[in-house]
Amino acid sequence: MLYAAAFAVRLAYAWVAAGPHATPFSDAAEYDQVAWNLARGAGFAFGLNGVHPTAFVPPLLPWIVSLLYRAAGHHYFAALVLQCAIGALVPLLVQSLGASMFGGPAGRLGGWLAALDPLMVFFSAYLLTETVFCVTLTAALIASVEWVKTPRPARALGVGLAWGVASLTRPTALMLPLVVVAWAMVPLGLTLGRRDRARQVTAVGLGVLLVVGPWTLRNAAVFHAFIPVTTGAGRALLDSNNPVVWADAARRGGAIGTDEIEPWASEFRGRPEPATDALARRHATEFLLAHVRDWPAMAAAKLTRFWRLRAEAQGTGSWQREGSPLTAVMRWLDPLLIWSVLTLPFALWGLIRSLRGPRRAFQSLPALVILYFMLGSVVFWGALRLRVPIAPLLALLSAIGFEDARLRVRRRSSGFRVIEGRRKAS
Repeated sequence: MLYAAAFAVRLAYAWVAAGPHATPFSDAAEYDQVAWNLARGAGFAFGLNGVHPTAFVPPLLPWIVSLLYRAAGHHYFAALVLQCAIGALVPLLVQSLGASMFGGPAGRLGGWLAALDPLMVFFSAYLLTETVFCVTLTAALIASVEWVKTPRPARALGVGLAWGVASLTRPTALMLPLVVVAWAMVPLGLTLGRRDRARQVTAVGLGVLLVVGPWTLRNAAVFHAFIPVTTGAGRALLDSNNPVVWADAARRGGAIGTDEIEPWASEFRGRPEPATDALARRHATEFLLAHVRDWPAMAAAKLTRFWRLRAEAQGTGSWQREGSPLTAVMRWLDPLLIWSVLTLPFALWGLIRSLRGPRRAFQSLPALVILYFMLGSVVFWGALRLRVPIAPLLALLSAIGFEDARLRVRRRSSGFRVIEGRRKAS
């Protein structure tokens, strides 16, 4: 029932916001093109005939969509339906994660909140990595939790494999295994000796290497450079850290496409992807070093965008296709704003409860992952798109806060009180 409800909500939004005759645009067009080239046997490449091999986009999403295109033909809306089906798995995973860490009631409520979360529903209508990444990231977290609860070498290897898959979905996950290992040290120390811990941590690293390594070797063979997953990090850094964005109050904290704006467009034109990425990183580093005093203001602007409550904002684009019936509705009824006002206070309380309880060392994992993505937005840019991966965790924390509030109200309404007595002197 939970899966069916989540799928229905996502499919309904994709039908209205994108439409059955939708065509990809912006970043979605890149994923669609690579997927179609893969389906036709033209390789992992851009261009109508696959003439430009690429490592600019992570491989997992185009590969999944290419399987659909190979079977059903090049129909973009079919890819959106597939994405809705994949995204509907997130509530089930949140339910499992919540039950493992916080108990069944919190897990069940967290699953339903994840099914209805507007932010995750919105991204069902775009062929981007966010939806698939929510699945692979939450699955990797579940594997990590189960490993810590019952540490075994095979489970440690499975954790590494899961994080490797998440990294091929979106390279921002590549450093998360380090966060997970640091979090796991204290709980593992209660059941394992130093040598066993070292072996299992090594198994985690081996699992990541087994999944990511072949793609890294492919990139080295094609581009003659060390590219662990993608070549987009330098460009992403420059897109948000440049004088054009910083000088415009409406864009501050956001990002632009520097490959389309001078003087960078001319510099990038004709360069191979690794060289473009290195050049972009150099320009971004020069800008940041020249504005060290502005770093706190930059971080504040990015975090403000990261945690904004409204779906629509100045300079952020639209959530619907042009002419969508939702366009007028979203101007006066913003579902994300309503949802945020209702759930984020409970999420904050759930976060506090998880960090104050007797199992706080174990239950601190969601907080660490949220902090990791916040720091990522400070380095790159602030946007709802960068918040989507932690939306499942926010849904779970909201459920924890709601359950705690419900139990407190129930205790008070029941009339029971704890009476402390005095010990008589002997």
